[in-house]
Amino acid sequence: MTIWSPRFETGHAHLDAEHRAFFDQLNRLQDAIESGAGREKIVEMITILQQYSLGHFAREEDHMRKVHCPAIDANCSAHRSFSAKLDGWLELLSTSGSPVTLLRDIHRESSAWIESHILKIDCQLRGCRTIGHAHQP
Repeated sequence: MTIWSPRFETGHAHLDAEHRAFFDQLNRLQDAIESGAGREKIVEMITILQQYSLGHFAREEDHMRKVHCPAIDANCSAHRSFSAKLDGWLELLSTSGSPVTLLRDIHRESSAWIESHILKIDCQLRGCRTIGHAHQP
């Protein structure tokens, strides 16, 4: 289970809410895997996760640009890498029998990625604010 805690807070409420929603989606995916949901349901859930992440990534990158966050380049690169990983998993799931070990690996890697990403990159937003168009540390 991926548990939200204050250590993941970026200081930007709208992004933190989206991160919490990402955690919720990962937890629903884990529940579906553990309850033996069929391949079609799992693929649907990973597709929803992919679509959500693409929207969130775009909003987060835009926000980082607006507040002049120094982590913007690393963030964009990490987002592209994770998006490619999701694409690869969906392709693999569409061509395999979706063994439970693969599904658990996808969930484990996704959970580890989001936690690490928020802590190492997104939390760099903590010191970034805008007042009008000026950068305020």
